[in-house]
Amino acid sequence: MKQKRGARLVNGLVFVVLLTIGWVSVCPPPSAHAEYIPPGPKYKCPEKTKLIYPCICTQGTDDGIFIQCENSNLASLSVAFINLASMNVPIVQLRLQRCKIKNLFGTLLHRLQVKHLHLTDTPLASIADHAFYGINDTLQELHLVRTEMTQFPTEALKILGLLKVLNIDGHKIELLAKGSFAGAQFEGSLEKLQLVNGPLTELAADIFGSLKKVKTLDLHGNQLGTLKKGQFKGMREVEILDLSFNNLTKLDATHVSDLTKMTWCNVSNNALTEITRGTFARNTVLRVVNMAANAIRKIDANTFRGMRFLRRLYLSDNMISDVGRGTFGSVTRIGTIDLARNRIKKVDFQMFFQLNYVELIDLAENEITEIQKDAFKDLYLTHINISHNRLETIEPKSFINCANMTVLDLSHNLIRAIPRTAFDETTYATEWIVTHNLLTNMTQLPLANMTGLKILNVSYNNLVEIPKNTFPKLYELHTIDVSHNNISHIYNAVFQNLLSLRNLNLSHNALEKIGPSTFGTLPTLLELDLSYNRLRDITRGALAKTTGLRFLHMQHNKLEKVFQIPISLNELNLSHNEIAEIPEKTWPTMNSLLGLDLSHNRLGNNLARGSFAGLLTLQHLHLVSNGISTVPKDSFSDLGTMQYLYLAHNNISELPKGAFGRLPILFEVQLTDNGLETVADRAFDGLLQLLTLNMSRNVLRSVPNGAFFGLVSLRRLDLSHNLLTTIDNKTHGLLDDCLSLDELNLSHNRFSFVTRKTFPSDPYIPYRLRSVDLSYNTMSIVTGDLKVGTGTVHHLDLSHNNIKDIRPNVLGNLTSLRTLDLSYNELTKLENEVFRMPANFTTLHLQHNKLNNASYDALLKLSNLTLLNLRSNELTRFEPELVKRMKVSNLTVALGANPLQCDCYMRPLFHHLRLLPSIGAVYRELECAGPSSLAGERLYNVSDELLACVPAVEDDAFRPLPDLRFREIAYFRGQLVLNWYVAASSDVADFYVYIRDRANRIIVERTVAYSSRSLAIDGTDIVPQGDPQLELCVLAKSSDGAINFLDTQCVPLPADLEAVKRQYNAQYNYKYPLNLAKASARSRASSDNGRVGRFSTILILLFASFASSSKRIF
Repeated sequence: MKQKRGARLVNGLVFVVLLTIGWVSVCPPPSAHAEYIPPGPKYKCPEKTKLIYPCICTQGTDDGIFIQCENSNLASLSVAFINLASMNVPIVQLRLQRCKIKNLFGTLLHRLQVKHLHLTDTPLASIADHAFYGINDTLQELHLVRTEMTQFPTEALKILGLLKVLNIDGHKIELLAKGSFAGAQFEGSLEKLQLVNGPLTELAADIFGSLKKVKTLDLHGNQLGTLKKGQFKGMREVEILDLSFNNLTKLDATHVSDLTKMTWCNVSNNALTEITRGTFARNTVLRVVNMAANAIRKIDANTFRGMRFLRRLYLSDNMISDVGRGTFGSVTRIGTIDLARNRIKKVDFQMFFQLNYVELIDLAENEITEIQKDAFKDLYLTHINISHNRLETIEPKSFINCANMTVLDLSHNLIRAIPRTAFDETTYATEWIVTHNLLTNMTQLPLANMTGLKILNVSYNNLVEIPKNTFPKLYELHTIDVSHNNISHIYNAVFQNLLSLRNLNLSHNALEKIGPSTFGTLPTLLELDLSYNRLRDITRGALAKTTGLRFLHMQHNKLEKVFQIPISLNELNLSHNEIAEIPEKTWPTMNSLLGLDLSHNRLGNNLARGSFAGLLTLQHLHLVSNGISTVPKDSFSDLGTMQYLYLAHNNISELPKGAFGRLPILFEVQLTDNGLETVADRAFDGLLQLLTLNMSRNVLRSVPNGAFFGLVSLRRLDLSHNLLTTIDNKTHGLLDDCLSLDELNLSHNRFSFVTRKTFPSDPYIPYRLRSVDLSYNTMSIVTGDLKVGTGTVHHLDLSHNNIKDIRPNVLGNLTSLRTLDLSYNELTKLENEVFRMPANFTTLHLQHNKLNNASYDALLKLSNLTLLNLRSNELTRFEPELVKRMKVSNLTVALGANPLQCDCYMRPLFHHLRLLPSIGAVYRELECAGPSSLAGERLYNVSDELLACVPAVEDDAFRPLPDLRFREIAYFRGQLVLNWYVAASSDVADFYVYIRDRANRIIVERTVAYSSRSLAIDGTDIVPQGDPQLELCVLAKSSDGAINFLDTQCVPLPADLEAVKRQYNAQYNYKYPLNLAKASARSRASSDNGRVGRFSTILILLFASFASSSKRIF
């Protein structure tokens, strides 16, 4: 029994094992089929960027890549697009900017998969019928922006069956002829049509009838004067119509009645004189109408009949003087009514009545003089703007049931009083602006029912007092501005009913005194501005009950003493007063005051011990312009928390030892404009944490070496605008104790040299000086002493000196230098030994010197150099080596205001600038000083042919830039084989190849498509007609068919061509390179020397075979 059980158990185990093996074999683990998906988008930019030159890939996404091509032509673009097509990657956006294409034709786009095509700032005048073949099944958006097109490209666009957006912005099309869209394959797909910003004056009748799916029609910025009856017939899907910025004089129902789904209509900036009755009667879903900037004179109850869903109405900048009663009665859902800048004289009875959804009523800048009874009724949460009018009269019950007006703006009017009954008991505003009126008394404002008022602005009026009971209990009012009035009296506790008051501005008034009960109990007040008044006295305890006050502005008054202040203050400004002293116990013990400004008072030397006692947390103290002649050291003894001290514009002439006492966390001291003459040893003793010390604009002639002893944390030191000649002796330097010094300003002094002790240096102390300013001194030479202590300097300014000489190997030893300014000196040479700069150097300023000779080899070895400023010197050339560096880096070379000779040596720069998408200001300012024929001309305006040398220079770099250059000319298997490449970014399309004799008889001529760079001419076609000396020319044709003849693109064929043809016939498998001269065999005028003659014979470097299409150079 046990054996049977054991056998069954073994059999069961075997079965389970076999079943498991079978399952694994049938269903392999997931890892067998799993594939690693790398991070990033599905389609990435090509790794080999040269394959798509002159284009760049700006972005890769899961939908495709984004390609941008600038400043190119059909010929160069064609090979880039062939390479793109071979990658089989969809292109989400192809942008051609500033390209030299007048006629788009040929196979340029035929192999691409483009969704959005943009042609921008290109002189495109026409598009061939088949130009969009290949992308007709993928193109969804076409944008033609700022082109030269004079006719709508009907035939070219017809095949774009998936087109959804057609945007022609900036054109020269005057007429959109009948049938422009008829038969187009995009009739059922186009959703947005824009034909904007051009001279379009006429639309054919029913021109858009076939565009059944268009939702947006934009024709703004043209010169349309009239619309034909049924102009938009059939466009029942249009939701947005933009006819703004045209010359339309009439718009009525016959024009727009077919647009039954239109929700947004813009006809602003036209010449409409009226809104015809029933114009939009059939446009029942219209929500936005913009008719601003027209000549409309009147609107009435019939104007908007049928527009019950209208939400936004813009009628500003018209000539409307009459708004009839009940005008807006049919548009009860309206949200915005803009009638600003019209000629409305009054707001009539029930003009704005029962507009339950209105959010904004703008009547600003009209000629309104009165608001009549019931003018505004049954409004809620509305912003009403009646500013900048001539409003004098507001009748009783003008505002009825206007609850919670968000803003009521009555500013810039002639209001003298507002009746108490102007607002009923349910009417109030959240923000009420009554500035720039003629109010004389606050009781002229009816505040009784303004229960929800939060902000009240009555500034710039003629108020003379704030009388008793001005303010009822307004629980939400938090900001009051009554500045710029003539208020001289405020009744006691007048603000006490304002239980939420936070900000009160009483500045620029005529207050002379604040009594003990003027403000009463205002526990919520945070900011009080009493500046620019005539206050001489503030009664003790006047502000005692403003227990929450944080900011108090008292500047520009006539206070003679410090008054009792609330202990809650954070900032107190008492500047520009007449305070002469601060006695002991002036301040309460307070731990909240952080900033105190006592500038421009009369404190003199009256600050003594205890003057600031009680200010436990003061951080900022301003004592500017107080006539102080001695630092009030004793008064600072109570300010252990002070961090910033400003003592500028005083009379402190001397700083004795320990002048400031012990201020352990003082970070900054300003001592400018004091007439400071003497600084003693250890003058700043006790300021261990001082970071910034400014002693500029004084009369210091010397500073003893121990003056800055103890300033181990000092980072910024300014000693500019003094009379210093040296800051060291032979053994020690002034700055040796400044272990943390980072910025040093010694400009505008009298330094004539730098010694080895001028800057701190010690092999055992890690000084970290980063910036040194020695400008505006009298230095004439830079010696090796400058190297000492400046090894960590990044920025060195030596401008505005008299430097004539810099010793070799000095600047190069400033190993951390990034920026050097040597402008406004008297240097005459730029020498390699002098300007062998450290590796990280980036910027050199040498403008306004006397440089007449420059060697750039050392500078051009600096890989990080980004700016070389050589403006206003005496240099005559822009050297080619600079251009070579500019091509491969972001180096900018400024050579404006130099006497440049515009000869052939300027061509490398000229050719480089022509290849750039745009020319920067640095190069646009380059001006020719010679030859005399070009004097005064800007370089970028000069033609290539005029940049000539006499005698001519044969180096290709200094010759006019050809459209193309030869790669190879050979005879192979009975054929003359030619290869070339495009060298220019100008308008180059197809190529014209011909062979002629010296009598100008054409022997062979061919036209080669712009996508090709080679041609094979059968030897049997080359048959001389008497003259054996033949010439081969390959010329570029522009996209509009013009041929550009250049001598450099013609070469003579060998005189023994017939013998070559016989020897290297079709059976001979050897490519025979022809030794060809670069110039024409016939006499021609040279563009360089202007005389008749042959070019010298120079052999062309020949290539043995074609380069693959992916490695062509363009």
